[in-house]
Amino acid sequence: MFKIGKNHIAATLLSSGLLGSTCIPAAAVSIDGQVIIGGAPVAGSTVTLWEADTNAPRQLAQAQTGNDGRFRLNADGKGAVLYVIAKGGQVSGKPTMALSGQDSGRRSTVDNPAIALLAVLGSGPPSKVVINELTTVASAFTSARFLNGEALSGNPLGLRIAAGNAPNLVDPATGGWGKVLLDPLNSSMTTTLAKLDTLGSLISAYATIANDDWRARFLKAATPTGGVTPKNALEAMGNIARQPWAAPKELYGLFDEAYPLPAPDARRTGVPFAPYLVYVPEDFALSLAFSGGGNYAAGRLVFDADGNLWSGQNWLPGSQSGVNKSTGGGVI
Repeated sequence: MFKIGKNHIAATLLSSGLLGSTCIPAAAVSIDGQVIIGGAPVAGSTVTLWEADTNAPRQLAQAQTGNDGRFRLNADGKGAVLYVIAKGGQVSGKPTMALSGQDSGRRSTVDNPAIALLAVLGSGPPSKVVINELTTVASAFTSARFLNGEALSGNPLGLRIAAGNAPNLVDPATGGWGKVLLDPLNSSMTTTLAKLDTLGSLISAYATIANDDWRARFLKAATPTGGVTPKNALEAMGNIARQPWAAPKELYGLFDEAYPLPAPDARRTGVPFAPYLVYVPEDFALSLAFSGGGNYAAGRLVFDADGNLWSGQNWLPGSQSGVNKSTGGGVI
């Protein structure tokens, strides 16, 4: 038999929260981090460390970022899934952008309520973290099943499986792309990387452009069918993750407005993340492909109590093994 670790299973398939949970011992948590928007630090942002639970999440610690966007959090965690939310503040040294992506000439000196960022850190958070647009997209998509507004709650095992998948998209220690996203199966053979960057750029635009109409249209495009309009970009990402097929044309149109293309084959003006989508996608689903050596005709799949997927190999090229007589597969 072969085993695929729970951190290497697509969150969209495994974060159902239907499996049982296991006990985790208490542990002290110390986190040094930085809040960033569009590559610039966010000063005066309120950063809150939460512990996700079966019911309402529990606040563990809170801090304000300095002028360099940095903060420190110390708390006594239970080893459950932890996450941080950064709200408000000012993007240091970065002007408010006009809709065309150009400098509007105004530099914000007041708290910006449009800033709302998320990073799901799991039960073993890194000692250093970055909270930015990409961590927000990755965390919202992998934990969408458990995200209600800004609160994360649900079955403990499901929460851990979902949190374990976030680093596959974005590394919480750097705020950059995750290793699985960068492997050849995903970086060069799917549009997941470009979709991630496009969604991250929409969050950046929401926090920095000087156009209330654009923000209103973005929130409308991210409103679920028959649902309530989200209050900020973080809630919007949760909605987009749950219904990625709902408004791809509208979302891409907003991206095109915020970061105009000055000429064919030119880089879009002011876009913070690249590569990005170059035309309207069918949807904004973020899917990842996984592969390992020697995996032939995996069959009879089963999940264990920790959410790991196991399989027997029932076929091997050059042998007489098959579905009924697994004589040639064995352990990978």
